[in-house]
Amino acid sequence: MTDQYGTGTGTISLKWDPKNLEIRTTSVERMLEPLVLQVTTLVNSKDKSAKKKRPGKSKRASALVATVERATEIFIERGQTIAYENPEITQEMLTAVEEVRKAGAAMSIAAREFAEEPCASTVRSSMVRAARSLLSAVTRLLILADMVDVHLLLNNLRLVENDLDKLKSASSQSELVESAKQLNRSAGELVAHAARRQHELKEPRMKDELAAARAVLKKHSTMLLTASKVYVRHPELAAAKANRDFVLRAVCEAVDTISAVAQGRPLPNNGQLPSCLDDYIHLQSTHTAWLMAYA
Repeated sequence: MTDQYGTGTGTISLKWDPKNLEIRTTSVERMLEPLVLQVTTLVNSKDKSAKKKRPGKSKRASALVATVERATEIFIERGQTIAYENPEITQEMLTAVEEVRKAGAAMSIAAREFAEEPCASTVRSSMVRAARSLLSAVTRLLILADMVDVHLLLNNLRLVENDLDKLKSASSQSELVESAKQLNRSAGELVAHAARRQHELKEPRMKDELAAARAVLKKHSTMLLTASKVYVRHPELAAAKANRDFVLRAVCEAVDTISAVAQGRPLPNNGQLPSCLDDYIHLQSTHTAWLMAYA
């Protein structure tokens, strides 16, 4: 639930769709790439000597099977560690780990049969199906692990939303200054975390939206505090409230954008944050003298 400025009042929850295999970050790609290469090499492996002389065991395939098995074990171990370190996704992660374990076992059996009979087309087909299942299971595991970072970012975001609520409801200068200090601290942490997330994102548009949102948060402090001071001191001035509300709304829209990008949801206001940033900069240059006169 959100108020008119977009600040949330509910609890954060992550919606996990195990059928969605969309990879949004380069970190997931980097972790998956070695396994993809190993499995692809195994599927495409051909022992020429075995084919020329007589059907028999492929030593090269046997070595590749061992490599894939070890890589699968590493994913299982890391998945279990993440599960127990993050109670909010423990059950989902353990389920994903078990799927990797089962797919890995099936792949191991199919691959070892292929190593014994590398020239048998039916055996190769069985291994290809097992390989696809393993890659899908590992991809789900990595995407879920990536959601831990999203969850931590959303925790930072929740702190910012709470601090914005406190600043908005401040009724004295001392309360306002204290709220602004807390907001500066939480917003700084959110900006830093969002910067790391931005670096990992694959889609250029999402990276740009996150960069624009971060820019609003980084530049909001002085303007928001000044506008809020004027409003608290002169609540009878309609312009004072309008200026405070405009800046506050811009900040809340930036927070909403960070939340949407992090969770892969449709962007609020159709992704119009850059124009909002332009409006904010124009407002700042136009009204700074007016605000300082009443501050």
